[in-house]
Amino acid sequence: MRGRGVISGVLAVCGAVAMSSPAGADQYDFIAQLDNRGVYYESMIDMIDIGKELCHELRFGVAPSLVLGKLQRTGFAPAESAIVLVAAVDTMCVDTKPAVVGWARDNGYTGPV
Repeated sequence: MRGRGVISGVLAVCGAVAMSSPAGADQYDFIAQLDNRGVYYESMIDMIDIGKELCHELRFGVAPSLVLGKLQRTGFAPAESAIVLVAAVDTMCVDTKPAVVGWARDNGYTGPV
C-alpha cells in the first residue's frame, strides 16, 4: 500500500512541475510579449492588472470566449484580445493553458499552441 502512495506523490509532483510556468516567466514577460506583437496600451501597470484579472477569471472557470468578449468590450480589437489572452496564459497563468487549448480545439482551431 505504501508503494502506491509514493507513486501517487511522485506523479503529483511531476504533474505540478509539468504545469508550472517557465523559470522567470512573469508579468514583465507578459508585457514584452504584448510589445513584441504590437498591442497598444496606455499603462503598463493597467495591462499587468488586466493580465492578472484574466488569469484569475480563467482559474475560476470563466470560459475563454467570455474573457475575450470582456477584452473586446474594453476596447481591444479581436486580434489584440487573442494576443492578450495567449500572452497572459503563456507567462502568468500557464496552469490555465490546458483549458484554453481545449477550448480552442473544441472551436475548430487546429494550429500550433
